[in-house]
Amino acid sequence: MSNTLQFKEFSSFVNISFWHELSNKKLDELKLSEEPIPLNAHYTFSPSQQLDPFLCLEFNAFLKNNTINTTENTYVLPPRSYLSHGTLFNYNTVDDFKQSPKLKLFDEASKRIWNDIKNGNVDKDTSLLNRFILLTYADIKNHQFYYMFGIPALLPSQPIQQFTEQPESINIESIKSFSNQSLPQYFCLRQGDDQSSFELIGSIEEKGNQYLNDCLKDGSIPLVGFCDPCPLPSNPGWPLRNFLIYLSVKYPSLKKVKVICFRGNGVNSNNILLSLELPSMSELIEKQQQDGDQWSGKSVGWEKDTNGKIAPRFVSLASTMDPLKLAEQSVDLNLKLMRWRVMPSLELEKIKNTSCLLLGSGTLGCNVARSLMSWGVRNITFVDSSKVSYSNPVRQSLFTFADCSPKAKEKSVAAADALKKIFPAVNANAEVFSIPMPGHSVPSSEYQSIRDTIEHLENLIKQHDVIYLLTDSRESRWLPTMLSRAHGKLCINAALGFDSYLVIRHGIKNQCPAELNNSISSKLGYEGSDLGCYFCNDVIAPTDTLKDRTLDQMCTVTRPGLSMMASSIAVELLISTIHHPYGGRAKGETETDVYTPGSTPLGIIPHQLRGFISHYQTLPLFSNPYKHCTACSDYIIDEYRSKGFHFILNVMNDSSCLTKICGIDELKNSEVNIDWDIDISDDEEDNNHNKEKEDLN
Repeated sequence: MSNTLQFKEFSSFVNISFWHELSNKKLDELKLSEEPIPLNAHYTFSPSQQLDPFLCLEFNAFLKNNTINTTENTYVLPPRSYLSHGTLFNYNTVDDFKQSPKLKLFDEASKRIWNDIKNGNVDKDTSLLNRFILLTYADIKNHQFYYMFGIPALLPSQPIQQFTEQPESINIESIKSFSNQSLPQYFCLRQGDDQSSFELIGSIEEKGNQYLNDCLKDGSIPLVGFCDPCPLPSNPGWPLRNFLIYLSVKYPSLKKVKVICFRGNGVNSNNILLSLELPSMSELIEKQQQDGDQWSGKSVGWEKDTNGKIAPRFVSLASTMDPLKLAEQSVDLNLKLMRWRVMPSLELEKIKNTSCLLLGSGTLGCNVARSLMSWGVRNITFVDSSKVSYSNPVRQSLFTFADCSPKAKEKSVAAADALKKIFPAVNANAEVFSIPMPGHSVPSSEYQSIRDTIEHLENLIKQHDVIYLLTDSRESRWLPTMLSRAHGKLCINAALGFDSYLVIRHGIKNQCPAELNNSISSKLGYEGSDLGCYFCNDVIAPTDTLKDRTLDQMCTVTRPGLSMMASSIAVELLISTIHHPYGGRAKGETETDVYTPGSTPLGIIPHQLRGFISHYQTLPLFSNPYKHCTACSDYIIDEYRSKGFHFILNVMNDSSCLTKICGIDELKNSEVNIDWDIDISDDEEDNNHNKEKEDLN
């Protein structure tokens, strides 16, 4: 009596680590690509296994499969496990996933199995019989994944029959020469005299051809085996299906075979012996030859859901992940989308690692910080001595009413805390002190305190890559300007009027770095890198403007949108500068033609940007450094380097010493005679123009 053999299909077991690895792969390598990606999975047999057979995917699924090499970059199988070759099709949208050509992809995987059988590839590697496809949509912003597994099994023309009524349960005490850990995936063996011991002849790859041909010659029924992941007493696992098709195609004369479904040594290992009639594959082979050696039969193997339907599965990892990690990956995704879609040369890691010192935590400081964080800058330090007042929260975007009531918080502390609440992964720090200013005299009792403050400010400037000057007075910008110049730091200054603003990038007066090639230097005009600072346009020293200020001078009297415009431009200027090969030493550009490419992937890098909201106009300007500047000239820097704190102390007590040191006083006192020999009026210009026309005629 015969009956049809039923197989137990695989269930997928996708480790959480695989989804994390897919997310990283999507962000850093795949990006928007939908090209197929090779995968590795495995299934395992165990004497104690009582679960359904699982096809397992883990974090190392993307590594190359090489079971001999055990290096870190090679896929290594766990003990008692066998390889399954897969292909990943990851889609960018859920609609693409739903509309993907599922049947076509499944048929192509089936054809690969068939071709490997016909071409003899399986003779060398039987793991090629076990293939799968995985279709996914990875919503990595929300850490949700939709997926479908297809594990193809080729169908013969007629079902495979057993020529015994039921599988025979057998006790295998041992298979000589091999342990559970080293048994091949498919193998040939012979039974010992005691009916419970077996001798391994060899793997199908090594000994199968000779052994099976010998059986055909002497008319015996061959005994083969495979490591079965299925624990059921009457059904073999899925890997047997394609193996039987392989035997039928490879050995057309082979009509019967006995198969041991090996599940381990011992009394409780549930091994079974199947006595099978192999189906004839001649009809399919003939049809295949007519179709140009392509598989034209049917195959099955889509994984079903819990309701027994072929449908996508869904998994969400958001609840299992650290919310901070979720936020970091989501922030990175927004930025990487810019790089994928628009600008492959965007240096996000360089931006991320840039540290910014924000001197001033008011209207400009808050908005600059928000823009920096939007670009992925993770290291921001605030400096301010003021406290949050009731008028601040409506204009200063990092503050709320709670910051000024019932007790006012320091602005720098409140700003840093706000950044961490918005994005906990940001490294936001607060410093509470007042910047020493020219013309603000210091009593002798406070000398040591001022010295400590200056040293602390200088250390902060040394520790950061970019210095932003965002304070509300002119004189508070003098010391950081001078220190930034002295230490070769990129300094960006933003200042507001009522309906106008100024954003200026101070020059870094250092020699061209040795690592920069001379040809590049000549091409990009490195000689223009020495740019004027905020004080270069003035010939007067900064003085005390805070004393006796009126109400309008104590507040930021400016149109509300102006700060956001100036702040965002100040940040965009930094990002463009980061992408220039000379960085902060890049020359100032003033090209206004939008069709002319700039020196960076993001466009030009201006020296100054002066904006006028009344006319909605922004002008890129350039000015050379002033030789007698009271903040960045060589006279001032040399004086600071020679006298240090005592020089700054003198400036604080009497800022007029600056004009003397930098040589402005000498220019004022020198006699300058200008002899206007020719006085051309508008009428005279017109007369000359008419005369030139007459001469031409």
